[in-house]
This record gives sequence, structure tokens and C-alpha cells, in this order.
Amino acid sequence: MSVNETPLHTADEQGIGTGSLVFAIARGLVVPPAAIWQKKRYRLKFLLRSLWYWKPTNSMLAALARLPEFPALLRAQVTLPSKPHRHYLRLGLTASQRAQAVVDHYHFLHQHTGATLFQALTASEPTLLFNFSGRNDEVFSLKASTARTAEREGESTLWLFMGDELLASLTFCITEPAQCPVLFIGGVQGPRRQVTNDTIKQATKACHGLFPKRILLEVIWQLCSQWQPEQIYGVSDAGHVFRGWRYRFSKARHLHASYDEFWESVSGIKAGQYQWQLPLSLPRKELEDIASKKRAEYRRRYLLQDEIEQKTLALITSGPQSNS
Repeated sequence: MSVNETPLHTADEQGIGTGSLVFAIARGLVVPPAAIWQKKRYRLKFLLRSLWYWKPTNSMLAALARLPEFPALLRAQVTLPSKPHRHYLRLGLTASQRAQAVVDHYHFLHQHTGATLFQALTASEPTLLFNFSGRNDEVFSLKASTARTAEREGESTLWLFMGDELLASLTFCITEPAQCPVLFIGGVQGPRRQVTNDTIKQATKACHGLFPKRILLEVIWQLCSQWQPEQIYGVSDAGHVFRGWRYRFSKARHLHASYDEFWESVSGIKAGQYQWQLPLSLPRKELEDIASKKRAEYRRRYLLQDEIEQKTLALITSGPQSNS
């Protein structure tokens, strides 16, 4: 059977031991159905890099191969088997730290999310979590998926749409160093080029002053209120994976907005060159401390935040996740 005809199954289904999974992928026996993996040259590079980073690559693939989601993740994230070989989450991580972060994320989701949320956070396409309405009945949709094309920035992505327009996305990973969960945000992206600034202004006004990226961060805070991570970190401008030498001239041009400015605006604290420590929540202003002419707007904003909170919390408790 040719590589193009090889069905994608877990290692167990194909009778491949986890210790030889690296070689099976290199031979084209277990590959995602992406064009890049059909090239022998690419698979040879994967094998050579895997031999150089043997322990982290083999241990990561062995752990992931036990997951029932492994075939779907391979389809959705083209370079998943290669994650220990390249910059991931932020600059400065070792190959072992990168591999462990990937494994930690799925272990944590299995242990701490209900079925609905788990399936969405590992879905190959953006999957609806819930809708909410704006000031003038605009329909906003919060969706989730595996990281897909943002796979260097984390494992799962949250998406915010207004109608059919993508407004913003946020990609994160949950790591468990020393058994202490940490949520790391490796990427926050704005809209596609065809979405105008006027559309973003309209969306912000419809959400009573909450701009799209801030709404996604609100969802992260609500998830963390239940997940209880020790810390939340966000990547800095200098620490983004596209600032690495490997991507500096090919990918860095895609970084438009400043991460540092965004994290500072939500009371983040610089924690080294490559990351910011973010608050686990952001207290609301007391209405009596707000100018009287702005209080009505803040009341509506707080009602929207309450709605997002309730719908997010409902997702977390929507059925136990199987640990099979």
C-alpha cells in the first residue's frame, strides 16, 4: 500500500509498538494526510531530528499514541510529531519541556473537563461552545478547536466570531511542571486582513466596550476559576516563537499587535524576557467609583461578563470526560 493510501490509525490499531512509532512515521506507515508528510525528504528530516532529540520525541509520541484522539490530532495538527524539534509556546524551552507540555495538556483536559468542552478543545475545526448577543442583537459565537495552524503557539484555540467574521483567536497550553498546573497563552491573533478596523470597533461597541481579545481572555479567566492553575502566563513580544532565528525572516512579519501592551493593559507583570505573569482574575470597578455618565454602560458590560461566565462554567460541568 502506498503512503497516500495508508489509513490513519493509532499505533495499537496498526500493531506498532510505541517504541517504534518514530520509525513507523518516518517510513510512512503512520502519517497525517498532509502533503508535507507524503514527501520522503520531510520524513527523513523528521527521523534525523527525532534521533537527535530521541528521548523527548519518543516519550511524547508514546504518551499521545495511547489517546483515542491521536489520529484526529495528527490530521488537524500537521507537525504534531515534530513539536519537540522546534520552538513551541515561547522561546527558551528545551526539547524535553516542549514534549512534556504537549503531553501535559491532554492529560489535564482528560482529568478536568467535561465531554463537551474536551471534544471542542480537541476538534479539527472550530466547534461552537455558545452564542451571545450584542447591544443591537449582533450574534457573537465562541468556538474552540485544536490549535491547527497555530500549533507552534499551543494545543487548543478559542475563536470569537461576529456572524461569519472572525474577530480574534487565542491559543494556549496547560502544562504541569512539578504537578502544579500552569496555563500558558502562546498566541493571540486579531482578525484576517479583510476584516476592517471599523468591524472591530463595531464589535467592541456591541460588547459594551469589551474588545474581542479581551473577551477571549475573559473566557480563559472563567475556565481557570474552575481549573485552578497555579499561574497564567502570556508570551512576550520577545518570546514569541516567530521571534526565533528559524522564523525571524519568514514568520515574524505576521506579528502586528504588541503582546506586551496587551498584557500590561490587563495588569500583567513582566516575568523575564519571554513571558508575562497574568492575574488569575481581574476585579471589576465598583459602580460608585465610575463617572455617573458611564455607569449604565458598565452595568451592561458587567451583565455581558456575567452571561459569558455562566455559559463558560456550564461547559466545564457538561458531563464527565472518559479517561479511557
